[in-house]
Amino acid sequence: MNSDKKRFEKRGLDYPILDGKRTLPGKYYHSQEIYEEEVEKIFYKFWIYACRAEEISNVGDYKLVQVEDESLILVRDKDGSVQAHFNVCSHRGTQLCTESSGNFKSKSIQCPYHAWTYALDGKLLGAPLMTEGDNFSKEDCALKKAHVHIWEGFVFLSLAEKPEPFEVQMEALIGKFSDWKMDELRIAHHIRYDLKCNWKLILQNYQECYHCPGVHPLLSELTPVQSAQHDFSKGAVIGGFMDLTKERGSMTMDGNAAAPPVCEVSGDDLQRIYYYSVYPNLLLTPHPDFVLFHHITALGPGQIVNDCYWLFQPNVINDEEAQAGIKSAVEFWDLTNKQDWQVCEQMQLGTKSKRFTRGYYSGREDVLYALDRELLKALGHDDPESTE
Repeated sequence: MNSDKKRFEKRGLDYPILDGKRTLPGKYYHSQEIYEEEVEKIFYKFWIYACRAEEISNVGDYKLVQVEDESLILVRDKDGSVQAHFNVCSHRGTQLCTESSGNFKSKSIQCPYHAWTYALDGKLLGAPLMTEGDNFSKEDCALKKAHVHIWEGFVFLSLAEKPEPFEVQMEALIGKFSDWKMDELRIAHHIRYDLKCNWKLILQNYQECYHCPGVHPLLSELTPVQSAQHDFSKGAVIGGFMDLTKERGSMTMDGNAAAPPVCEVSGDDLQRIYYYSVYPNLLLTPHPDFVLFHHITALGPGQIVNDCYWLFQPNVINDEEAQAGIKSAVEFWDLTNKQDWQVCEQMQLGTKSKRFTRGYYSGREDVLYALDRELLKALGHDDPESTE
């Protein structure tokens, strides 16, 4: 047993839990008070996924990102950098932009109320009839910024004034999937799902395959449950992989690859599907031939939007003969997603019962237990097990 423990520690993992560890109490999925704590201590503090860099590729391109009560404008400035501005005019607090995406044709951002105008980098350019003096200075009225970091084409932002360095929170990601060259991949398809469940249930569902034989018969044929391994669990990043049964196969309706291997993917990675939770709102699934990811937006304790994207190499997307493979990958994951969403919504309903207090984890759900500990740590809550 000691040798097993050393093996897990070497891979950055806690030793697997024993059957019977307890889940979080039901209130963590339903309490408005706890949800508001999560917003303040997690969504307003952690680095969170915002969009793909390709969605704002040209100067003036922008996309609005909503993080609970905060609206942010992600925009490509004249230097080619991505800026994240709070969507608030410095004059009297008017929301500057209401369209979800577009391009600032004038290469500036203008308030619709009193025409205060800002450069794409947030500096105040013009304030009609305002005179610079002791109580007013353009320099002091620039748009408030959020912090931005781009990793492999994924744009992350942090609303914290002094966030933890991205490389610290996301240590496990740095260099992990460099062979995929994900910054070179492009969005081939997107499906939005509106779900009636807590955001944590989606992360939990994604990180265990205890449920796969009964819920996902096709997935279980393509990737046997017993092949599941967790290869990293540290901080905000938890992940692992499953082996493909078919040589050079993939997660598609017929199990065949949807496209040639992505960029420089080779060796064991040609036979693996990775599942990484990037806490708190990104689920990342690199395949040998494409990359799937989920962007989770919490709308309250019992509602989320889950935007699912399929990334392929541009030459595959532009190849008419490759469309059948892309379609097969989309259909497989749409089917699998809907199977997952149904049980997650049923769990949301069940955990609201007065007869549900806390559940029990199996030894195959050690990552879920780790996710719970991450949540309790972020909220500063005592571990319920230590108080029983």
